[in-house]
Amino acid sequence: MRKAVLYSVIDQAALSAFNFALAFALIRIWSDNPEVFGVYSMVFAGALALTSVQNALINAQFTILRPKATSDNDEATLLSMFWTVNVAVVLGAMILMFAAILATGGHLALAASAAAYVSATLLREYTRSHHFSNMNVRAVLALDGVSLATSIVLLGVAYAFGPPLGLPILFAILAAGLLIASALAAVTQRQHYRILCDRKTAAFYRDVWRKHSFWALMGVITSEFQQRGYVFVVAAAFGAGSVALIQAAALLFRPIQLVTHAWGKLARAVLADHLANGDIDRARAFTLASFAVLGGLFLAFSAALALGWPFISESLFRGRYTDLGGIVVLWGIAAGVIMATGIFSLEVQTLMRFKALSFGAALGALVCALVLAVVVVLGDFRASVLAVIAGQLAFFAVVLRLLPKTGSAAAVPSETARDASIPAPVEKDAATP
Repeated sequence: MRKAVLYSVIDQAALSAFNFALAFALIRIWSDNPEVFGVYSMVFAGALALTSVQNALINAQFTILRPKATSDNDEATLLSMFWTVNVAVVLGAMILMFAAILATGGHLALAASAAAYVSATLLREYTRSHHFSNMNVRAVLALDGVSLATSIVLLGVAYAFGPPLGLPILFAILAAGLLIASALAAVTQRQHYRILCDRKTAAFYRDVWRKHSFWALMGVITSEFQQRGYVFVVAAAFGAGSVALIQAAALLFRPIQLVTHAWGKLARAVLADHLANGDIDRARAFTLASFAVLGGLFLAFSAALALGWPFISESLFRGRYTDLGGIVVLWGIAAGVIMATGIFSLEVQTLMRFKALSFGAALGALVCALVLAVVVVLGDFRASVLAVIAGQLAFFAVVLRLLPKTGSAAAVPSETARDASIPAPVEKDAATP
């Protein structure tokens, strides 16, 4: 367990450092044309939103159900079923991104490269979840290293020998690194990456969809609106340049969000084990310990950011992005609330209480939409971060209400995947589809 945590921390540190460095390099490269960075931010936000949809439909489900497989054959069939659904989701996301960019005036090269980047992101996210669900964090670290090394080398070559770096080239390079890592992951465990186009697979996922995925998706759609809806509202109301300013401030706290996301991959498997055994007390202790550790990291990061702000403002933003100080403070508050919500909501997700969570997320989305409407009317796009904070606070209040009471272990198994009435191959002695 300690090695898994160590590998996870190293992996996420490497990913965070790469994304952090890339974002600020792009800000400097495109400092004379911030609208380009605004477009990049919108595609990146779209990729994150689609990743959340994928997690609701597929990754979260098989992470919880995989430990229930009773044999290697059952496990391979279960994962191949979810892989089949994942392929359909990836194709749908690719078409959606391609059509969205063309519909908003983007050219063909941008649309094609952005679609490739989004689909590669989803493929890599699936393979990462596959390894995390089996606690094989070492494989995640190794393959992410391959992906990062490929991207860094190609970016260096493009910057040194190619034309000025544009969005199509950037997205194509990032997609290449992600696709290579995903292909290596699939080749090493081909039995888990079969396409199963049969009635039993359709019936299996139909049941998963009806009981869990539908409500998980509803929750994701509303929570994504809370966290990233402002990007598209600000773009529509104030333009891509305003998005660039808002996102430049948000980037400073992206490492916190990435660390929380990586923790969730590992924590979901740990919580699934505790809660499947009806041990709420151990699950809550793990959640509280995680909150203490991640909260400490957040406070330390925020303190370092505050102390280094004069240097960061001058060296990274080069005076191109003015009036960032107030927006950065708001993003610090938002990042803290988002982190806390993510940590505690994972315990509720592992209990598969997606329906209740979806109503909480809907409340948060409603609050967020109301605040965004006021922002648009007042004409100050900087205040759009307040919508994120308000929506997340409303959702966090609901999450706290949904947490199971400690000391009531006997009630837990009926709420977990153990009694979720999912058909073969996850139930003992069930026939293989």
